[in-house]
Amino acid sequence: MENDKDRVVMRLNNLASFSSDREVACCFGDIILTVDVPLSKLVFFNTLLPMHGLKGEAEYLVIGGDYRVAASNL
Repeated sequence: MENDKDRVVMRLNNLASFSSDREVACCFGDIILTVDVPLSKLVFFNTLLPMHGLKGEAEYLVIGGDYRVAASNL
């Protein structure tokens, strides 16, 4: 994969957590990463189960690997 001026390839180790809610993501730092994750890499997402402890953060848990990401400041 080649990098372009808007996106870079980032290697994520093991299990990574993302939020689909930008306001929640802002609580974790000044830079927001936008990532397209293939369905085969999803371990968990907010609507997978009717009851769970992670609903508040609209969280997605993904398997690590090389991802094309775009970074933006708040």
